[in-house]
Amino acid sequence: MTLLHISLLGEFACHTAEGQRLAFPTRKVEALLAYLAASPFRQHPRGMLAGLLWEDMPESRARTNLRQALSRLQRALPAAAREGLAIDTQEVGLKANATVVDLEAFERLLADDTPETLERALALYRGPFLEGMAECGEAFEDWLMAQRQRLDEQWQQLMHRLLDHYVLTGAIDPAIQLALRLLANDPLDEGVQRTLIRLYLYQDRIRAALEQYRRCRERLADELGVAPAPETERLKDELLGLLPGYPRDEAGLARESDDLPERPKVIEAAAASRARRRSMSSDRPSLAVLAFVPLEDASIHRHLSDGLAEDIATELGRFCELDVIAPASALAYRHTHATPEQVGSELGVEYLLEGHLRRQGERLRLTARLLATSNARQVWAEHYDCRLDELFDVQDDIVCHIVGSLVGRIEDDRLALARRKPPQDWQAYDLWLRGWHALRRSDLPAIHEARRHFRQALARDPQFARAYVGLALAHLNEWACYSWNHWVFLQQEALELGRKAVALDARDHRAHCMLGLAELYARRYEAADRELSLALALNPNDADVLAHASFALALAGEPERGVEAARKALRLAPYRPDWYAGMAGIAFFSARLYDEAIDTMASAPQAFCNTPAFIAAAYAHLGHPEQGASHRDTVYRHYRYQLARGTFPEHTGCLDWLTALDPYRHTADAEHYLEGLRKAGFK
Repeated sequence: MTLLHISLLGEFACHTAEGQRLAFPTRKVEALLAYLAASPFRQHPRGMLAGLLWEDMPESRARTNLRQALSRLQRALPAAAREGLAIDTQEVGLKANATVVDLEAFERLLADDTPETLERALALYRGPFLEGMAECGEAFEDWLMAQRQRLDEQWQQLMHRLLDHYVLTGAIDPAIQLALRLLANDPLDEGVQRTLIRLYLYQDRIRAALEQYRRCRERLADELGVAPAPETERLKDELLGLLPGYPRDEAGLARESDDLPERPKVIEAAAASRARRRSMSSDRPSLAVLAFVPLEDASIHRHLSDGLAEDIATELGRFCELDVIAPASALAYRHTHATPEQVGSELGVEYLLEGHLRRQGERLRLTARLLATSNARQVWAEHYDCRLDELFDVQDDIVCHIVGSLVGRIEDDRLALARRKPPQDWQAYDLWLRGWHALRRSDLPAIHEARRHFRQALARDPQFARAYVGLALAHLNEWACYSWNHWVFLQQEALELGRKAVALDARDHRAHCMLGLAELYARRYEAADRELSLALALNPNDADVLAHASFALALAGEPERGVEAARKALRLAPYRPDWYAGMAGIAFFSARLYDEAIDTMASAPQAFCNTPAFIAAAYAHLGHPEQGASHRDTVYRHYRYQLARGTFPEHTGCLDWLTALDPYRHTADAEHYLEGLRKAGFK
């Protein structure tokens, strides 16, 4: 039974199980309880405790002071809570299960090392260990400083791991908040400074990025007497190049506020969204495919181990009888120490597929196991020894066994129909994997690297449909994340890539999705609906396709179907890039689900340049236009940037720009959006 809740991270606090905060008569009494709580369930010799807190006194006097402090501690506790103390003539401690200590929870969560437990650990870290506690003796102070240094290092490592996770998954706003916290603690970390500048660049927040560059340069000069690294200077020049018409010297640029009220809470908002979506499970068996761990072989690169897992997850996703977690979310558990039960709980799945991979020359050795997450029971396992060009047959066998184990026997012809056309050349497939892996990163060099790999794949196998899909997606990523202008996607190249991919492999759901998006922006709505419907029919579990389809179907006049796709996408991708929230939010807004739209976009309020516009319009339709004022200002900043860059004619107003960005098929839907924008104060 829990009797006390003790907080050691930040200022010391002790509460009863009912939430009453307790006061203690002296700082030494607080320090004594804090020391006991820092190592709960351990017994401490009385002599050691006396020496720790009264080291400058004779031993007999120090022991007397300890007895008095223990007596005062007992009197300060409610009668029931005194049972939590374990005191005898030789030792003092806290009883097992009598106290909940934030430090113990922090270190346990840190050891689990999953994205979710790291976020929970971050929330527990309210400040330095026993912040403000002092004047308790030199020995106690030495112990206190050692603990603070150890925990501060753990906190820094935690934030760096989470920052890497956010950057890798494309969670830009959470990454920005974490980078700001890291720099508040260590403003001389130029690597984090550059990361933050790039994150601002991703959101087209050029002035915020330049302001961050200024702070970085000034800190380095003032404290180290050095200039920024060449890489940082090149990044600054790139920023200035995005501001046509402005002086090349950034000193002449005024600072521009671009704050949104949701930003400080985006990490908590995303966690709350995960918890809600996780509870919306279907009655279908659900599973996640974890990365295939390389065994003692440096020649197996991450793109192969991750790519194999993603390919298997994609093929499993073609069966509507299953729910399959998005590969990017499952791969987030690559280096964790979490048990199957914990992974299952955090991802909301009943089964996990895990395995190991070893490459020996031109051969692969692969083991795969299907586990039930409730008790880690092995449902199925197999070992494979194959040539590299036989890997696709191995994937088929794994898919067949898993589907058969979870939903019963599947006819051979249905399995064959579900499969995408395999590549003819192993090297082409390997190049495609490298390109697909590069697209997970949210920076322009990664997009360019992906394009290079896809083109190399096509040079080896011109009939490889997936490479054309990759090129189309690279085009889409650059359009959505860096061009900040949907009209760019109207280029004929996007249509041609999608049509080529579909012609080569009519069963590739991603090809149909990319073609559907291109048709949408060409305002060929029936063709867009047809392609998107085919994509969802071919693979009802691909979270990326579901997210793309959610907003596209809403624009094409089917908001109810868009909402259905949006909710499923958010559930299947617990760890997702910001653009999911932007696209799903448009679907909810279009269906007049304003609260759900605002709630969804709260985790990524600047997923796209027009995301704040939809938030402002949703607030306006709810009768609270004042709550969208900062969102409106942010949209106007984007508009002014685009106008300065010559993206559209000077006479184009902000309302004209916004309504052109999202081409609604039906006049009533377009008017609904326009009405919300006008109520929000757009002109």
